[in-house]
Amino acid sequence: MKEIKFNIPLKDQKYFRNLIKFVKSKKSLHGPGENIHKTKKKLNDIFGFKYVHLTNSCTSALEMSALLLNLKHNSEIVVPSYAFMTTASSFVRAGYKIRYCDIEKRTLMPSFNQIKKCVTRKTRAIVIVHYQGFSVNYLDKLQKFCKKKRIFLIEDAAQALGSYFKKKPLGTFGDFGCFSFHHTKNLHSGIGGLIVINNKNYRKKSDFVFEKGTDRSLVINDKQKYYSWVNLGSSFLLSELHASFLLPQINDLKEIIKLRSKIYNRYISNFNKWLDDEFIICNEYIYKYNYHSFVIVLKKNIREKFLNFLKTKKIIAFIGYKSLHTSQMGKKFLQKKQKLKITDMVENKIVRLPLHNNLSLKEVDYISQNIKRFFLSKI
Repeated sequence: MKEIKFNIPLKDQKYFRNLIKFVKSKKSLHGPGENIHKTKKKLNDIFGFKYVHLTNSCTSALEMSALLLNLKHNSEIVVPSYAFMTTASSFVRAGYKIRYCDIEKRTLMPSFNQIKKCVTRKTRAIVIVHYQGFSVNYLDKLQKFCKKKRIFLIEDAAQALGSYFKKKPLGTFGDFGCFSFHHTKNLHSGIGGLIVINNKNYRKKSDFVFEKGTDRSLVINDKQKYYSWVNLGSSFLLSELHASFLLPQINDLKEIIKLRSKIYNRYISNFNKWLDDEFIICNEYIYKYNYHSFVIVLKKNIREKFLNFLKTKKIIAFIGYKSLHTSQMGKKFLQKKQKLKITDMVENKIVRLPLHNNLSLKEVDYISQNIKRFFLSKI
């Protein structure tokens, strides 16, 4: 058996054909051009994303969100501690304080009560992370809560393009929705991202932030002759070159998700037959799902042994990342006497298994059989 990689990015020839066609056209690699405009239109047609900016990463989308808020210095932003680093650092860079929230063991996302306990009179925004591409089961309730409290809601939907809560796509509930087109995601442009501006009051300002803090968008739309610096911003644009590789993938989105669903459900089928006491499968979702990842939480502190065993079988699994509040930088924002019991309990037991469009069902069975062998042999 050859090595089974954790991830192999999409790289079908038809996606390269559009990129090559674009390069041969000798049009500007910078953009925005035809590929960016068509990508934005398709995203609107499929998901109803009416006002978007294609960014060079999801981090950039989150940083745009932070700049758009324009809150007072030291305003508090509630963020789950089990999240990617830039989910927090994007707001720290803008001068805000982070307040960490604990998570649930079954979903690896906060409960509604856990979030409410973190909200104080200083809270100005809540970042909800759609971990694995799943949504929390109270997203509509959280949206209403934020509106009532006049708190901004930001969706870190880096992994969630194509997933829904009830009948609405993720990324359409918050004031801003942030997505990733990094090469580890279902669709990718090598590196890239997207911000959806759902709060209409921030559409014009988002143009300024996106255009390096200038009002250049007004010049482009023939509303004034010259542009100048009007706001804090940065260079967030996804290049036309990257968009040319991304665009044709969007046409295949249904097929991409369908294939991933077969892989995901094969894991479920294999694991449902045994090992009930060895690990938790983080899968309690009843809505339309994009099958981004397959995550298990071990019930014992044996992750290093488990990963090393898989490696001897040429299976590369992934551990994710350390929680923010235990990291060197993140410790600075932990509240005195604050305990994140579940995060502390599970963070060293989380494992992501291989799941990508080049993974065969035969390989899924091989992975499953070796996981079974590990636990039955009591290694």
